[in-house]
Order: sequence, then structure tokens, then C-alpha cells
Amino acid sequence: MNKTNLFFRIFFYGLILSSIIGAISFIFIFLESNISHFLWGKLLNDLPYKIVFILLFCLLGGLIVGKLRKTWGDYPQTAHYTIDHLKKNKTLNYQPVFKNLLVALLILIFGAGVGPEAALLSAIVMLSVWQADKMRYLFFNREVFDELPVLSRIGRMLHPTKYVVTFDPAMAPTDKNFVSTKKAMNMFFVVNGLICFTILMKLAKQPSFISDMGHSTWHAKDLWVFIPLVLFGVLSGKIYNWFKQKMTILFSFWSDNPVKKALLGSLAIFIIGSFLPNLLFSGQITLGSVPKEYIQYSALILFIVVIVKLVFLQVCLNTGWIGGDIFPIVFASILQGFAIAQLLPYFDVVFIVAAVATSMAVTILDSPIGVAIFIALFFPIQILPVILVTALLLKFGKNYFQSKAVKVN
Repeated sequence: MNKTNLFFRIFFYGLILSSIIGAISFIFIFLESNISHFLWGKLLNDLPYKIVFILLFCLLGGLIVGKLRKTWGDYPQTAHYTIDHLKKNKTLNYQPVFKNLLVALLILIFGAGVGPEAALLSAIVMLSVWQADKMRYLFFNREVFDELPVLSRIGRMLHPTKYVVTFDPAMAPTDKNFVSTKKAMNMFFVVNGLICFTILMKLAKQPSFISDMGHSTWHAKDLWVFIPLVLFGVLSGKIYNWFKQKMTILFSFWSDNPVKKALLGSLAIFIIGSFLPNLLFSGQITLGSVPKEYIQYSALILFIVVIVKLVFLQVCLNTGWIGGDIFPIVFASILQGFAIAQLLPYFDVVFIVAAVATSMAVTILDSPIGVAIFIALFFPIQILPVILVTALLLKFGKNYFQSKAVKVN
């Protein structure tokens, strides 16, 4: 097999596998969204003695999640854990990927106040390593592969567990052209998987993750409150981080009994599901209605909702209902911004929300550029400079204080 044929075969193989990864991601989101909507939006709402059935449903969820974690271990794995493991070992075990997705799916449909992004991204990383191992098999066994009948080739290409070659630094080609081509192909496969996911979401008419926070007509006078808004957002983020540490210590009991711990978390889900159902899940669906409805509530009520959402998030994370915290934190940060906007009626609402949300979320998640890009998706283009300046200000401010601390030490 000449190099050109090998390149196109690997490229075609990668397109198929990355499309499969995109399709698996879509199936996960589709199932989570539709099952959750059916259970919480229709079934539980229409039953007599609604609160009793919600309690039983949540306790059943706690029992299932706890039993699975006791039997399988600490699933679902988060993206942070999976990526760290990949960086240290250059490979990882992707066999439990569907265990990971199953536990994450159950956690989400039973109403935990977490997002799907952590477990889903973890699964995507696992599946991407699987894809790389499958393509590596084709590369190192191209002569054998070339002699097989077409059906046998397809069977080997799509077999979920066999016909893989794990990464070995000693075997990895070092030619610069090869390495650069490999990086470009990997980026293309990522884009292909994302396109496949997006097309399937559109065809299935699934709601977007992104909500519009309204229009802005901010002016120079709004800059008078910019620094105070950023400082308030930073302070809110610092308080949450302190609270997060305290909650980790508070919930350090029953470390060897995941069932009891999950049942404790299910009681929190029951309380929220019974009295504040809009705070279930990550908040991304509810976020779309906030710009239209926030004006109906006082700043105090909005502050209380932010606190409840973040407490609920921490209770879930510390009782085994593991999931993403990005969406819930962004939801709470944006809601915090709307609360402040109620106190400053003579300034641009969206300007206030963007400054507070960006500074608060950046402080909590500690990723200025990534958070800024993500938050910018919710706001009109006119607000982009506000978001970027806020993120860069916090990034350089953090670097400055860290360098000062190093010099003192």
C-alpha cells in the first residue's frame, strides 16, 4: 500500500469513527433531555399525591446511583480526572466508557443539579483514545489489513474492543511532517464529530445549550460601575470557593458507604424538585427565560435563588451525584448579575450581567479565557469587549499577585 492510499484510508477511517463519537454524544444528550422532560415535566406532575411520588422517585434514584457506585466504583468520571490521567499516562482505559455514560445519564434524569458536560467530555476523551488506537492498528497492520476482504476490514474497523494498538512512545513516528499531518487530521476529526453532533441535534429539534441574554445599548457612563461590578463578582466567587471547601469537609463522612450518601443527596433533590423545580438539572434550560422574567422578582429573591442553586450543586457533588459544574455555575453567575441589575436601574442591564457573571465564573472556575469564550456565547457582540476585558483583567491580576507572593517567599 503506497503512502497516498494509506493516508486516504486512515483519513476515511477517522471520519467514520469521529462521526460515531459525535452520534454517541448526541444519543446521550437526546436521552437525557427527553427522558428528564417526560419524567419531571409530565409523569410526576400528572400523578396524584405528587410530592409522595417525587420522594419515592428520588429515593429510587439514590438507591440506584449508590448501588452502581458501590459496585462499579467512582463513576461517572469527570473530564478533569480523565484528561489528567491521559496527560500522565499518554493513554487510558476506555472500556468503562458506557458505564460512565450510563451512571451520568441516571444522575441527570433523576434530577441532580449538575450539568452533562463533565461526564460527556470525559466519555469523548475516552472514545477519542479508542479512535486513535483503532487508527494506530490500521497504520501498523496495513499490509495484513490490505489483504482482507472488504467485509472483514469493516468488521475490524468497527469492532468495539478488538483490533487496537495502544500508544507506545517507542513505536511512535517522529518525522516532523508526519507529526504535523497527524495533528491536522486530529483537529479535522474533532470538527467532524462536532458537525455530526450538531446536525443530529438540529434534525432531532433539540433545544440549544445557549440562551440569549438580551440586547445591550451600553454607553461610556456604564464604565463608572465596571470595577465595582468586577470586584463584586470576584468576591462572590471567592465566597463560593470557600464554601465549596467547607462542604467537602462537611460531607467527608460515609466515604465507604456510597448508598447512604446518594440517598442523602436524593433528599436534597426531592426538596428542590418539590418546591423549586426550575433549579433541577444544570439550569441551562431555565436560563433562557431569565431575561424576560427576572424583573418580576426582587434582588433579594434572586440572591436567594443563586445561593440555593450553588448549595444544591455542592450537595449533589459531595453525595455522589457527580456531574459538571460549568453550566450550574454560569447559570448562578448570570442570575447574580440580574440581581445586581435590579439594584442599578439606571445602567445597562446586559452590561451589568456580563461583568458580574464573567468575573464570578472566572474566579470560581479559574479559567479566564475558556470561561470568557463560553459566557460570550450568551451575550450580544456589543458586550464582547466587556467580557474579554474582565477576563484579561482577572488573568493578569492573578499572575501579578502570584508573582508577588513568589518574591515574598
